[in-house]
Amino acid sequence: MKNFEASNSGSMIASPTESCYRVGTLTYTKAGLVTLFAWLLWGDFCFTLMETVIPSVLPLKLKALDAPNWLMGLMITTIPSAINFCINPIVSFRSDRYRSKWGRRIPFLLFATPFLTLFLILMGFSQEIGEFTHRLISTWITRFSPTTFVLIWIGVFMIGFQFFNMFIASVYYYLFNDVVPHAYLARCMALFRVVGSAVGSMYSYFIYQYAGTHMREIFLGAGLLYFITFTLMCLKVKEGQYPPPPPNVGGKSGIRAAAETYLRECFFCRFYWYFFLSNACWGVSWAIGIFNVFLLRDSLGLNLNQLGKIGGIAGIVSTVLLYPAGILSDRFHPLRVMLVANILLLLIAPVGLIYLVHDFRPDQVLLITIVTTCVSIPMSVMYSAAQLPMYMSILPTERYGQFGSADAMVRSICAIMGGVLAGAYMDCFRWLYDGKVFYYRFIPFWHIFWQSLALVFLILLYRQWQRLGGKSGYQPPATGVDQIPGS
Repeated sequence: MKNFEASNSGSMIASPTESCYRVGTLTYTKAGLVTLFAWLLWGDFCFTLMETVIPSVLPLKLKALDAPNWLMGLMITTIPSAINFCINPIVSFRSDRYRSKWGRRIPFLLFATPFLTLFLILMGFSQEIGEFTHRLISTWITRFSPTTFVLIWIGVFMIGFQFFNMFIASVYYYLFNDVVPHAYLARCMALFRVVGSAVGSMYSYFIYQYAGTHMREIFLGAGLLYFITFTLMCLKVKEGQYPPPPPNVGGKSGIRAAAETYLRECFFCRFYWYFFLSNACWGVSWAIGIFNVFLLRDSLGLNLNQLGKIGGIAGIVSTVLLYPAGILSDRFHPLRVMLVANILLLLIAPVGLIYLVHDFRPDQVLLITIVTTCVSIPMSVMYSAAQLPMYMSILPTERYGQFGSADAMVRSICAIMGGVLAGAYMDCFRWLYDGKVFYYRFIPFWHIFWQSLALVFLILLYRQWQRLGGKSGYQPPATGVDQIPGS
């Protein structure tokens, strides 16, 4: 059975009926909708696994190479954010306005997939490539060690990987907004979060314990699985027909007109700035997350096996809670659910400060970690289930990629600074404590500060959203000028 049948309607408004589900020119039967979800879920499974590998494995590899904290922050946070800042707006703006027989999203995904896979696999072999390069040119260049060459190649492969990953990460979730009926969007996205949690659980429980010793095999397996399955998903999922792309400012064409259109539509409205800054501050709060493993392992005495088991079990519990959280988000609106989740997560963040005032035994640390993880799971699940549906409910549908990329630009600027500052923040405490691993226990202060800022901007966004109609009558504010009542 076909995934869908295309009708003559050009509307981008989705509406379910007893026999079909529609979004744009796409019409799904129940069987077709199940088929669509099956392919999207399978693609999301492999995409999530691919994106999980680097931030979980690479910090351990860099630590084993005795890389300084600032370099870890540079490679894992700052470089991806800088590439995101440069590439995401171009890809997103062009994707919104691209028209082909394959649609406006699928061509970008298909183009980037083989290159992304190549760099991911090469990163897994960075140790061997670095040592081979050192042996090859050590006769002429003697001042650099093999470790230096390994770090250089990791940086090169990281740049290549992130460049092509921006084509995927920028466009992939825009596809959902184009092909999934909007009336069930939060619940649908909850299912994708379920897949993501399942991937994280299996990875944490079965694979993460080998992250420090089998980097090559992990990167190779994730790369090959991603290439095969993601390519199949792109070939099986079909996009509908789109209306002509919106004109640039003044009806002009060219790079200058496109840039002016982008800037005026995205950055001349206070409402969207609240949206951008809330997401940016939340992202910066997790820029320090690459050091959490060293807090738990080196400073508090847990091992990777214990951390993997905790992460795996937490992922299973999250998976069970995600779909109910999606229903909750549909019923009360994603923005409200995100606001409540942010408040609750901020309230439990100070618990981590107890390690500054008392040294617990590793078994006590394990128990505290399990308890705090269990308490935080429902809040994290609420935030996760509501996040993407909130984006899709707030931003203009016909320019969703454009505004999504503007959000990514602001987050990238903040993350570029945040990645370096997080490393410098850690290095300052490392200097104060003469290199003793106790300094990792100051990580919670970073989370509390940035999550508090995120909450302030989210509250401002919520107030303006209510004034624009709220749950029953919200319409995105006019782009290009600040027309929010009373702002």
